[in-house]
Amino acid sequence: MRRIVLIAFALFVPMAPAAAQDHTVFTHADTVRGSITPARSWWDVTFYDLHVRVQPSDSSISGYNGITYRVVKQPTRELQIDLRLPLQLDSAVQDGRRLAVRRDSE
Repeated sequence: MRRIVLIAFALFVPMAPAAAQDHTVFTHADTVRGSITPARSWWDVTFYDLHVRVQPSDSSISGYNGITYRVVKQPTRELQIDLRLPLQLDSAVQDGRRLAVRRDSE
């Protein structure tokens, strides 16, 4: 009899969190982050060249990331990169030219 009770409990527990999320309100930031938008669908990353410097003296992290990508279809005028707070993008450079940068959501 114990086995049946434990199995029934295991089946119902995973459903409880899903039911609690039925009333979740998604923000614009939630929609953009991770979604395949037109600004994300035309390119595919082939390599991340990540350079990081950790500064324990002031609890900061700095660095840069070179992204190599291939164009998989007609490009749009934007390239979407998800960067969550508190990370900040101070510039973007392509082929030696500085690009305009805008933050869509927090």
